[in-house]
Amino acid sequence: MVEVWNDYVERQPHDIQLVHQGEGVHVIRVIENEPIPADFAGLFGEWLYNLRASLDYIIWAAAAYASGALPPPSEGVLQYPIYEDEAAWKRNLYRLKGLPEHQQRRLREMQPFVSDPDANFLGWINRLARIDRHRTLVDGACYLAEVRPVMGIDHGRKASLQWGSRVVRGPVTDVARVTISPWDDDAVVRFNPRAGMDPEIAQWSVSPFWGSKRFGDRVSIMQIFVAGEIAVYEYDCKGASRREDMLTDNFRQECTARGGGKRPVRAARPAERWGAPVAPAPTTLERIDADIAGMHEPHRAD
Repeated sequence: MVEVWNDYVERQPHDIQLVHQGEGVHVIRVIENEPIPADFAGLFGEWLYNLRASLDYIIWAAAAYASGALPPPSEGVLQYPIYEDEAAWKRNLYRLKGLPEHQQRRLREMQPFVSDPDANFLGWINRLARIDRHRTLVDGACYLAEVRPVMGIDHGRKASLQWGSRVVRGPVTDVARVTISPWDDDAVVRFNPRAGMDPEIAQWSVSPFWGSKRFGDRVSIMQIFVAGEIAVYEYDCKGASRREDMLTDNFRQECTARGGGKRPVRAARPAERWGAPVAPAPTTLERIDADIAGMHEPHRAD
């Protein structure tokens, strides 16, 4: 994603203009001369897929340690639960019945419906992944991460600023409105946008919590949260984790007191079931001999 974005902005695909609409009212307008490449949204979808899939792998592995079997029982229904309301959680509890009670409690505590649904990182991973998997690619966009416009106006005039959308989508986006008063046709206005663009995902930008953070920071935070979630179940099941630095001493002590899960053992391969005997086909030599013999048979009379 970084490479695609950097290649894109190097081409300077946007113009930022101050457009007078009359009576001293101006808009700061972003003209998109080239849309953000579709590869950006495609790569974001791959990132989403890996995040969401790694959460499901957690549950599969935890169920394997709980049962001591590989594959775990009822593996076809196992998934990491992410639900916006408690009713959906209750309807899908059968997917977690292979997990110990303390893990089920922890999963419930992580749900969007027991926290701020907008700030909950699991909720946004799931919402965006569902769009990407089942509907369409998410919409790659641009965000005016830095915009500090400077206006040069005549002495005795004043300017007021009203912000619009800082998410740039499509060929024309009006990001702010500037009203200069008093106004007459002799007024002179000088303008420097002093703006910088960041990548954005349009569907994610509407979040009051996440939309206030830079896109690169969001991606890093999501990865840290998921890595922490993996570490929790890895340590709980095995008594060790590749990221023990993310775990508290109290949590490690609780896991030690409970004891780890049973190291899963792969199920024995079932005995072969043999089908009925099948007669072999004639060899090439046998077919040739039969053809030669047929050539010497007398013709049958009409």
